[in-house]
Amino acid sequence: MFRRPFRGGGRVPMRANPILVQSIQRANQLIANGQASEAAQLLTRLLRESESRGRPRLTANLHAQAARAYAAAKDEQNALSHAKSALNQFVRLNMLPRVPKFYANITRELQVNGMNASADALQKEFGAKAKELESQGFAAPAQHGRLPPKCPQCAAPVKSDEVDWIDRNSAECNYCGSVIQTD
Repeated sequence: MFRRPFRGGGRVPMRANPILVQSIQRANQLIANGQASEAAQLLTRLLRESESRGRPRLTANLHAQAARAYAAAKDEQNALSHAKSALNQFVRLNMLPRVPKFYANITRELQVNGMNASADALQKEFGAKAKELESQGFAAPAQHGRLPPKCPQCAAPVKSDEVDWIDRNSAECNYCGSVIQTD
């Protein structure tokens, strides 16, 4: 039987908190309903709580989701701030496959929303690192089964190149930590 090795110096992985899952579901519903500003504020509160509870990987992913929500809400200062925090934490936490993909996605979203100065600032600070990681194969997709577009627990977007794979047929949700099975 395949067992996923523990990350983080032998710490035991935490189960998804039902209140956290409901809050992430709510944030995703707000984004889907065009209320990106409210979603961004909710995600910011969640990431602060995650920080205080010592969940750095979840915090990094919530920074990424908050950056995208702030970009959709056309709040350039907060979008850039959260994008930088997410990228810095992805590097610091050795979540290197997330760097090139998130960098490309958030840069594109900033440009689409008319935030070219912020996209340029990210390019100056993280462009070389993202390119380097991409050239090392960190952005290359691995062979896995097909994931659903949303987490069945929290409804967060699920992208096969951004999740932590447990085995060929299951991955861990970046936002709530639940196991997602492939089709």
